[in-house]
Amino acid sequence: MAALDAPVTRPRAGTTVLLALPPLLLLGIVLALWQSEALHRLLGIQVFQLPLPSGILAAFARRSGDLWTGAWYTLGEAVIGLGLGAGLGFAAAALFVQFDGLRRGLMPLAVSANAIPLIAITPIVTRWLGFDQPTRIFVVALMTFAPMVVSAYKGLTALDNAALDLMHSYAATAGDTFRKLRLPSSLPYVFSALRVGATAAMIGAVVAEFFNSAGGIGKLIANNVQGNDYALAWCGVLIVTGMGLLLYFAVSLLERLVVRGQAGGRE
Repeated sequence: MAALDAPVTRPRAGTTVLLALPPLLLLGIVLALWQSEALHRLLGIQVFQLPLPSGILAAFARRSGDLWTGAWYTLGEAVIGLGLGAGLGFAAAALFVQFDGLRRGLMPLAVSANAIPLIAITPIVTRWLGFDQPTRIFVVALMTFAPMVVSAYKGLTALDNAALDLMHSYAATAGDTFRKLRLPSSLPYVFSALRVGATAAMIGAVVAEFFNSAGGIGKLIANNVQGNDYALAWCGVLIVTGMGLLLYFAVSLLERLVVRGQAGGRE
């Protein structure tokens, strides 16, 4: 019991700094090689193909308003699509748990959606739904649906047999078993799928904008590549990367809050 009540040790600030030093040092070396054009000579490319960091910063200062407007536009598509795809994926997994015949018939179809090439399906979906924003949201939802189905189903069925027998011995209904046993068990799997989906959602939104968007950071990247303004296109790429990381860490923070709430509710 004393071991259970022992305080959780947290990493010291000094340890955190030491852990952060190697990646920061590596980043500094890469930026120095990049700015000095040594990276260009190593890769055999020209400066106009891979603009210098100073040139990318200058392009950002020149068009920061357009860049942020496009970034928030794309982030909205990614978040809505992620929420829609993950929500439908979890609902499908819950149905598969309750109806095994439905799972045997539809699970292979749900999993096969994950194998559809994004760059191939986007023009087809555009023909179906048109050139408006719902098309790109649909593409993102399609990308995030299948991983959630698989992960959520695994979590909903990864139960301790003793705990399941205990619920049956108390004559618990299927709803009680789902709420008190299956749902808490599925949370790590659900958030794992959400973390993967967070970065995939940004990729899906950007790629979809290449084909059928009047706005968004993907359209800005495509237009400036065609116009040979690679510095501005790289600004878009870096912003998309940052937005993907932001969405990933937001999901991680939500996981901490939800899991902590579940743990507190059981105390």
